[in-house]
Amino acid sequence: MKTKIKDYKLAIFLALYSVFTIICGCLSWMFSKLRILMFQIWYQVTAVIWFIFAVTVIILLIRLLRLNKLKNEVKHWKE
Repeated sequence: MKTKIKDYKLAIFLALYSVFTIICGCLSWMFSKLRILMFQIWYQVTAVIWFIFAVTVIILLIRLLRLNKLKNEVKHWKE
């Protein structure tokens, strides 16, 4: 049941990001003088999202390495 809730959160995030990207694209074509500004806004939002993803991956890798280290210590202790 909990995994379905997480899947909905990801789907909602992707839908909102897609709508945001489409709106930025449309506004940049409608207002040609503000095209660079719209691109910069889109780029900054995208950069923040990718930064959050990168930090999350690093944290998860650190936890996985700690878990593997603990597992190896337990195996060594049992022998």
